[in-house]
Amino acid sequence: MSRSRTELTAYAGILGGALAVALVLGSPWHWLALTGALVLACVPTGAGVMCWIDSGEDAAQAGLTLVLSLSVIAIASAAMIWMGVWQPRALLAVAVGGAFSCALRLRQTARL
Repeated sequence: MSRSRTELTAYAGILGGALAVALVLGSPWHWLALTGALVLACVPTGAGVMCWIDSGEDAAQAGLTLVLSLSVIAIASAAMIWMGVWQPRALLAVAVGGAFSCALRLRQTARL
């Protein structure tokens, strides 16, 4: 198992989660908030899962991170719409959860 691939995925998840939250909540322009929403949809959730799993290839690791993130955001959005409680900013909790998982992974790696 390549520690560097999973560590890089964890760092990307933490950076992506922090960047997404900062851009969505604090940007003065709508296009910058949209960029944060795109980062939110593409990085933190998948990184929170894939930092624990080594796919064996760099491209596969990045692709699985992207697919997992998009899937979770789509399912969470559909569930909120279906239940009639659509709150787009609630999706930021997904970014926080992904970043938390990545931080746990880096903490465990540092102990070894």
